[in-house]
Amino acid sequence: QAHFARAWAAECGSGRWVSNSPCANGMAAPGRSTVPWHPTATEQVKEVARARFSVASAWAVIGVIGMLANGMRKLVPVALQPFSQGLGPAGWVAYALSGAFFAYAEGYRGFQLRFSPLVVRRAFLLDANSPALQQAFAPAFAMAFFHAKMRRKVVAFSLIFGIFGLAATVKRLPYPYRSILDVGVCVGLTWGMASVAAIYVQSLHTGRVPNADPCLPSEP
Repeated sequence: QAHFARAWAAECGSGRWVSNSPCANGMAAPGRSTVPWHPTATEQVKEVARARFSVASAWAVIGVIGMLANGMRKLVPVALQPFSQGLGPAGWVAYALSGAFFAYAEGYRGFQLRFSPLVVRRAFLLDANSPALQQAFAPAFAMAFFHAKMRRKVVAFSLIFGIFGLAATVKRLPYPYRSILDVGVCVGLTWGMASVAAIYVQSLHTGRVPNADPCLPSEP
């Protein structure tokens, strides 16, 4: 038995994986468990070393950008009203500050540092071998609306409902307050769309996926 243990250590420790070796045949060292090892979802993600293009990943990114653009579509005309109706000096200062604040808080911190890397990271998990549901609803998958940790799904749905609630509240504001807020939201959403596209293209160019937790559930 001691001789077998030394032979096993020499065979497996050297990295020589031959067809008749104990490592290749799934044999364990003497005194060790023979229960087969199955990687967890997190360990499977770590095995994805390169960012590879797929139709599903492209659809995920394009779909997310389209959803953000659709949300901004009705805000742009209101945000541009000051250029036709005018603002006082204090109004223009508030208008500029709103754009700057949302660019940093929503665009940079919210999208570029958090949301966009997550979207692109999850998008690169999709390929032609992914489940049909994940491919069909790739944008929702990328935003972690399903097949994600419960905490991440709660955050995703809370974000969407929060945006809808904010939009409903802002609609009731009179001019120029609505325009001042809308320009900030438009700047933030524009930053978000640009960051999603830029991170996706950069990942394809470098071959490296974003360093973000995809928040996959522990069970497949």
